[in-house]
Amino acid sequence: MDGPAGAKSGMTEGGLKKLLGSLSQDQERAAELYLHIQGKLIRYFSWNSCAHPEDLADEVLDRFARRLNEGEQVERPISYILGVARRVLIETKRKELAVTMPIEREFAKPTPAGDDANMACLDQCLEELPPESRALLLEYYSAEAAARVRVRQRAADRLGLSVNALRNRVLRLRKNLETCIQDCRAGRKETESL
Repeated sequence: MDGPAGAKSGMTEGGLKKLLGSLSQDQERAAELYLHIQGKLIRYFSWNSCAHPEDLADEVLDRFARRLNEGEQVERPISYILGVARRVLIETKRKELAVTMPIEREFAKPTPAGDDANMACLDQCLEELPPESRALLLEYYSAEAAARVRVRQRAADRLGLSVNALRNRVLRLRKNLETCIQDCRAGRKETESL
């Protein structure tokens, strides 16, 4: 596997031994904890709608084992693993975002004559959003490429958020908007078929 979140070289035997040793001195208990943590990581990535949660869980544990094998001292291995999991999730979502078509490109396309209903759904769904959410979405996606970073940084500063937190908020709003548009389209199709 190329690694969904980054380069993956696999876990070495030495890395695995150090990982298990960091979890518990008792080998059986360490193995139980390893499987428990692996299951929790898989659920974490599943809950965050990742495509390959098992592979991502393995990636987290591989990275942790590599760090230990490189001599890094970790006092709280569970906390460290959770931090690595968050990092892998961020990397994965960034890659997924780069692959999916951004909303501004989708709606900037010239619309065919029969696509007025889709634009009506977009308008309706935007109107259903709270005014501050609608304004944030429009501001976030309205900037031209050259000004995009500055506009998004100003919006983050105004809201007291990091740019990543702003991006996460906008992605949640966008997901809700896309769901609303799909529901609206489905409702219009049902109405047309009557």
